[in-house]
Amino acid sequence: MNNFDSSVIKAIHHLSANSHRLNDFIYFISENDFIKGCVVVSVIWFFWFQSNDHENIIVRKKVINTLLSSIIAIAIGLLLVQIFPYRTRPLVNPDYASYFPFPLSTAPWFGKMSSMPSDHAVLFSAFSTGIFLISKKIGLLTFLYATLFIFLPRVYLGYHHPTDILAGMALGILVTLLFSIRAISDPISTRVVAFSYKHSGIFYLLFFWICFQIATVFSSAHTILAYVRDVIFHHV
Repeated sequence: MNNFDSSVIKAIHHLSANSHRLNDFIYFISENDFIKGCVVVSVIWFFWFQSNDHENIIVRKKVINTLLSSIIAIAIGLLLVQIFPYRTRPLVNPDYASYFPFPLSTAPWFGKMSSMPSDHAVLFSAFSTGIFLISKKIGLLTFLYATLFIFLPRVYLGYHHPTDILAGMALGILVTLLFSIRAISDPISTRVVAFSYKHSGIFYLLFFWICFQIATVFSSAHTILAYVRDVIFHHV
C-alpha cells in the first residue's frame, strides 16, 4: 500500500475509533441502494421529462449519451479489474483490517474481485459527468453527492483504497467525455431518441431496466450471470 492510501486510512481510523454513530450512519448509507444510486439516477429522469420543445430533444440526446457512456465505462472498468494485477481490499488486508469499524463483508464477491479501479467510482463518475454536460450546476451537485454518499463511504469502510476511487473517477470522466464527442455520440443518440418516440412502450421498458441496473451498480445482473455461469459449468 502506498503512503497516500496508508495515510488516509490511518486518518479514517482515528475518526472511526471514536465515532460509533458515524460508523453506523456510513454503513447504513453504503448499503442502501436508494440513497446511493436511485437519488443520482433520478436526476436523469428529471432532464428527460422537463420539457417537450425542440430544446428537450437536444437534452434527451445528452441523457442517452449519459446512460450509454456509463455502461461503456463500467464495462471497461470490469475489464481492467481482470487485466490489472490483483489488489487486495483494505478490509481483507491483515495489516489494516483492524482499522475499520465493521468486520469482513459477507458478500460472495468480496475479497475475490480486485479493488482497482472502484466500479462505483467508475460508474457514478461517468454518470455525473454526463449530467454535468447537461447542466453544470446540477452536475457539480451530483458529483458532490456521489463523493459524499458513494465514494467516501467505500473508503471509510475499507472496501477500497483512496487511489481505487481516484482511478475509477478518472476513468469514468474520461469515457464520458470521449463518448460525448458529437461525431461519436450523435449517430447513436439520434437514432435512440427517434426510437423513443416511435416505440415508446419498448423504449421506456428498456429505459427503466437500464436506470435500475445503474442505480444498483448492476448487482442483480451480476448475480444472474454468476448463477447462469455456475449452472453451465456445473453441468458441463
